[in-house]
Amino acid sequence: MEIPYMYIFDVKTFALTTVFLIISLLMGVEFTRQVKKNPVRKKRRSILYSLLLAAIFLLTHLFVIISADIPFSTDNFYLFLLLFFGICSLGAYSAMRLLQSDIATTPQYIYTSMLIATTILFAEYTAFHLIFSDATEIQWMLAMLSTLMVTVTSFLLVRFIIQITNEDLYEFIKKYKYLGSIFGGMALGGIPYIVLTSMIPTTEEAGFQSFLAPFLYMAAANFLFMLIPDLFGEKLILKNVQSHLSLFSHNPDSVFRVDLQGMILNVNKEAVELTGYTASELTGLDFIELIADREESEKIRRYYRKVLSGETKVIETTLKKADLTSAEVRITAVRIIVRNTTIGVFGIVRDITEQKKTDKMIKYLAYHDDLTNLPNRRQLEKVMARLDSKGEIFSLIYLDFNRFKRINDTFGHSFGDQILEQIGRQLAKVTPGNCLASRIGGDEFAILVTKGNKPERVADEVVKAFQTPVFAGGMEFLITASIGIARFPDDTSDLEVLLKYADMAMYKAKQNGTNDFQFFDKSMVDQDVNKFELENDLRNAIKNDSLTVYYQPKYNANTNNITGAEALARWKHPRHGMIPPGVFIPIAEEANLIVSLERMIIRQVFSQLVVWKGQKYQVPRTSINISIIHFYQEDFVKFMHQSLIEYDLSGELIEIEVTESIMIKKEDGINEQLQALREMGIEVSIDDFGTGYSSLSYLSKLSVDRLKIDQSFVAHSQENSEIISTIVSMATNLNLKVIAEGVETESQIDLLKSLGCQEVQGYYYSPPLPSAEYETKMNREFPENEHVLLT
Repeated sequence: MEIPYMYIFDVKTFALTTVFLIISLLMGVEFTRQVKKNPVRKKRRSILYSLLLAAIFLLTHLFVIISADIPFSTDNFYLFLLLFFGICSLGAYSAMRLLQSDIATTPQYIYTSMLIATTILFAEYTAFHLIFSDATEIQWMLAMLSTLMVTVTSFLLVRFIIQITNEDLYEFIKKYKYLGSIFGGMALGGIPYIVLTSMIPTTEEAGFQSFLAPFLYMAAANFLFMLIPDLFGEKLILKNVQSHLSLFSHNPDSVFRVDLQGMILNVNKEAVELTGYTASELTGLDFIELIADREESEKIRRYYRKVLSGETKVIETTLKKADLTSAEVRITAVRIIVRNTTIGVFGIVRDITEQKKTDKMIKYLAYHDDLTNLPNRRQLEKVMARLDSKGEIFSLIYLDFNRFKRINDTFGHSFGDQILEQIGRQLAKVTPGNCLASRIGGDEFAILVTKGNKPERVADEVVKAFQTPVFAGGMEFLITASIGIARFPDDTSDLEVLLKYADMAMYKAKQNGTNDFQFFDKSMVDQDVNKFELENDLRNAIKNDSLTVYYQPKYNANTNNITGAEALARWKHPRHGMIPPGVFIPIAEEANLIVSLERMIIRQVFSQLVVWKGQKYQVPRTSINISIIHFYQEDFVKFMHQSLIEYDLSGELIEIEVTESIMIKKEDGINEQLQALREMGIEVSIDDFGTGYSSLSYLSKLSVDRLKIDQSFVAHSQENSEIISTIVSMATNLNLKVIAEGVETESQIDLLKSLGCQEVQGYYYSPPLPSAEYETKMNREFPENEHVLLT
């Protein structure tokens, strides 16, 4: 049965069919994107979307069937509906599930495209054969051409959906979604007509050109549809190239691109600056030739082989520069993979020379005294522990320098530090090479004497070394030493006790006279009379509230105005006169009196603040030193809270200073207590900051308000300017205030101000003052206080 062509192809119906297929393609793109982005209930949603798409395809084919004006069999109509809808649903679901994964290989791409083409052809030919069973007669040449065109359309459709549903690229190419859907819908709209043309014989009057028109239309639609992915594909290639070049050229680190043999193919400008070679000199060079020594070269070769096998590791090595100098570098190597094949490696190289120097300095400062450059107590204990683990015998010499505290209190810390530096140099000279001289703290030093050396001979050399005066500030001083010696393991096998025994022997030598040494013996355990006497006297002094509080003002270095004061305990002994804090504070700590002492100071300060408050004075914040032991008292926060209520004081008047050692304890309970104090209005300051325990990771987690730069840095501010600047910068970044203590000269003030430290404390402005003298100075600083006095 021959059908005139014009009854097969109706322009209006074709236009309506194309519109519906454009909409269905847009829906298919969005459905695929949504399932990709949100895989929750993926299977259920894919089924729902597939049924909806199948319904649209069925609707478009009903338009074609009705408009074709070809007799169709009503007997097979329901079978047609069911079969066509089922095939389209199954095909749409299968294609959607395949398209939800990133199809990267050619076989996957071909498989998905052929699945879609086969589904379309099977649905079209089966459906039309059922509905037009009386009129169909396959035109095999046209059927083959139809099959070819449907296959081409399927490949173009899969390529378009893969690219347009890539979320990494979607924002860049989404404007092509609508244009691509229009051309894709046009191509899909032509499929039922070319299939129908290949199945229904047309009259001879229709002519060759007439029945070929749908195929020409399909060819044109496919051509336009093909251009869309090509258009944004070119842009994507350009974008990827630009992104690659940007990452390569503008990387702040040096980047080397090398081939599988390790030959350098390309470098960025940072690599040129790092190595000192030109880009052309580096190109073609084996990367191993930039490594400083042979052992390192072998290590890098092994590392490179591991990288090529898939491991991504970081390695540190030494890089050789063009000027024969070297740089410490950290290398991160990643493979360059194209189509699942490794073609080379990117080596990202960071210059860590300065970081290494800083780490080395930090490690050095952790185990050395920054004033004398001698090993510190931590290093001494580490060496003692190592000798103990080896079962070796040794002796420990403990030294205390007489009259030093008097000199230090009289002339100030800066002057005292000069004395300590000379002491350190002298000890280093007389200590045998295989022994260890260290500074324990203050004016106390120790010498570890190893096997093969006689401790009495070393002690005798120390005594002789300090029989001549030392010079400081144009003056000469005779500094004599009291020396105690304890032997390991003869006296004790406990390292901590060994230090104590050497200390006892030193006190015995001090009692016998200056410039003498004394070996420890067991009788000294019961003869430590002086310290025991002071301990009892201190206990009674705390009980009778007979210690006093001095106040050392804090100043703004720019305005020279008082910003607060530090409360300092002072003890005037009935027989010995003023006992330095450096003497009675350690005794209080050893005798477990420190908590009672600090609470006595707190009450005295609060009482004095109440007096000033009653006189209507404007009183700046007062800081009180609190030991870490106090934080282990369960009632500390409660005590502070109740004391504020008892004295009717605001927490804003109080600041507590805690030592930097609090940062290595890492107990959450301490931080909770600090936060509780701050919630009362009390500020928290880290005292002696930078003396060995500094850790940014701890500091950032602690509830503190202020860092107090230790006086040892201030005393040598020129040499330590970088450290001070780092502390100020760190405090600024953490929104913390900063104050420097131990300021004694105008040059120190100028340097601190230039480094950003505005708040200072020290003898340059004022020594610690009795409360009456501090009150007078405070009243001069605050005009409103003067007004109170006059009225």
